[in-house]
Amino acid sequence: MYFTYILPNGKEIKLKEFLYKDIRTFNLYQDASIFGRINFLESFILTKGLNVIEKFYALTYLRLQCIGSDVLLPSSKGDVGVSLEFLRESAGGIFDIETSLEVDDVIYTLDYPLNFNCGNDDFVLSIINRIQINDEVLFIGELTDNEQQEVIERLPKKLYNHIEKFVEDCYEYFNLTLLKKRENLDIETIEFNMLDYNFAHFVASLFRIIDSAGYKELLFSLSRRIKDVSFLANSTYLEVYDYFDLYRRELDEQNKSNKGPVS
Repeated sequence: MYFTYILPNGKEIKLKEFLYKDIRTFNLYQDASIFGRINFLESFILTKGLNVIEKFYALTYLRLQCIGSDVLLPSSKGDVGVSLEFLRESAGGIFDIETSLEVDDVIYTLDYPLNFNCGNDDFVLSIINRIQINDEVLFIGELTDNEQQEVIERLPKKLYNHIEKFVEDCYEYFNLTLLKKRENLDIETIEFNMLDYNFAHFVASLFRIIDSAGYKELLFSLSRRIKDVSFLANSTYLEVYDYFDLYRRELDEQNKSNKGPVS
């Protein structure tokens, strides 16, 4: 199933449902690189050419719709539940920071980076969103990874100084404060710079909600009541958990009935 979502900047995008079976696939990426995990998650964004702040809102919306709102944050007092809606609202939206400049008769348009920082040093060059040569416009976000790499290798060195200045001028817009310090809960401020490596890790962690053992256990428990396991695998985690809750209540009612009246 596919659904649409309107980003804070008004852009309408299309997303593919993140199903229960996709949790199993995502868990297989836990020992892989962060690039593999992010690449897998981005495959659920069907609208191409988005930058990282747009991808952040897209993926967190996907998480809300298919997994739920509760996010567990670590503290010295144990994990504390926080609403993902609250974290999204705290992010502050998407600002218009697009800037165009000309170098050697070529116009470069700079904006939020197109790619997450997954440890590759040249990711910051994905701040270049468009390149215009005469009347021809090249949209970098629509290129494959290999094609983007070819473009990066051909960039003039003098452009790098412009990119560095753009990052300095727009640095505050790359910062996201998702949660301010809560001393009563012993939770430190949660903030990220979307140019940093740990931002990609945070986004990926939102989809790590059940391990392989828990995945199998939940599926096995429900298979006693719902024989079509493929039906469960092709449901969302929210739906599967609702089924499990209904099944648990059904068992509780049966146990009460079996005990009979108290004499």
